[in-house]
Amino acid sequence: MLLVVAAGVYLLPADPEGDVVAAGVWKVLPASGLVGRSDPSVVWTRRAMIVWGGEADSGVRGDGASYDLASDTWTPLAPAQLSPRRGQSSVWTGASMVIYGGVGIAGECPRTCALGDGAAYDPNSNTWTPIAPAPLVPRSGHSALWVQNRMVIWGGAAEDGAALADGAFYDPATDSWTALPASPLEARVGHRAVGTTHRMLVWGGSSDVSDGARDFADGAVYSPVTNTWSPMAPGPLSARTTVASVWTGKEMLVWGGYGRSAACTRCPLGDGAAYDVDTNSWSPMAPSPLSGRGGHRAVWTGRDMLVWGGSDVEPQSDGALFGPAGNSWARVVPGPLPARQEHAVIWTGRQLLVWGGGGASAKLADGAVLTLRAS
Repeated sequence: MLLVVAAGVYLLPADPEGDVVAAGVWKVLPASGLVGRSDPSVVWTRRAMIVWGGEADSGVRGDGASYDLASDTWTPLAPAQLSPRRGQSSVWTGASMVIYGGVGIAGECPRTCALGDGAAYDPNSNTWTPIAPAPLVPRSGHSALWVQNRMVIWGGAAEDGAALADGAFYDPATDSWTALPASPLEARVGHRAVGTTHRMLVWGGSSDVSDGARDFADGAVYSPVTNTWSPMAPGPLSARTTVASVWTGKEMLVWGGYGRSAACTRCPLGDGAAYDVDTNSWSPMAPSPLSGRGGHRAVWTGRDMLVWGGSDVEPQSDGALFGPAGNSWARVVPGPLPARQEHAVIWTGRQLLVWGGGGASAKLADGAVLTLRAS
């Protein structure tokens, strides 16, 4: 079958609904040995996907496993010195996975509480090492990025659910923290952050975790080099939270999320925009073939933003690729996984790994790998 190439994506002719479909092959992953869960920590080591923690049907979890792509096998992680939790952050330093914060079970806490501790996991030795205490109040739902050889933490929700506007960076070389300067942004949770080689871009979010909170349509850029913030120019998108976002090497792409109106407090949105950090300007993205949604996940393939899963009113099992070069979308070939949201996704450099998430009636423990292909 003759293929049409657009925006660097190999495309098949339009499907019956009139959408272009990207060619690819799905393969189901073997059983992980983990119970189903949503929103786990996940990192890619260039060889393996490491999964830890998250929210199971029975409550928060403190276990994990590593999936080796080459051997198609899972290996349990050694027990961590961290209590079970969800809403924690994780980054890959090039040598270890560093986890911080979250909501979980603390020693004297009668229920789940905001947590302020963290640890580093070394996959080579299968060992955990606690990290130094942070100069921050315990939190969950914060952003964490690996920028300039440091883990940068910002925002999130405190113990009572109130949003936060402070942050700090952690240097693993010295096991030390440094507080960030004051941000021009209001306190928020549910925002998204992407990292360039030397900057962190933050956009959107909500003022609280409650239904009466305000959503935001603004953002700012933090530079660890100069230790300064600068506001983003206003953009074309309405206020929203839990968007999907990636860094392309030139632009921050933002798509979907939940907004608010007089009719709904979690209105699924299906539009997006691209922010050019060099010109401090926004441009709208072409309309997507996907329904508006939140709880979806996105990765940057090196040419395209790949969006998969999420929930509009119900969890979804479809996806699409957005090519910035041609400002165009292509649907992802249907796969074997049931619909889900708040799942783990990783781009290996060649393939998309999907695992876990919240299904229509239960947390899921299955996964699959998608390989995009030319024929």
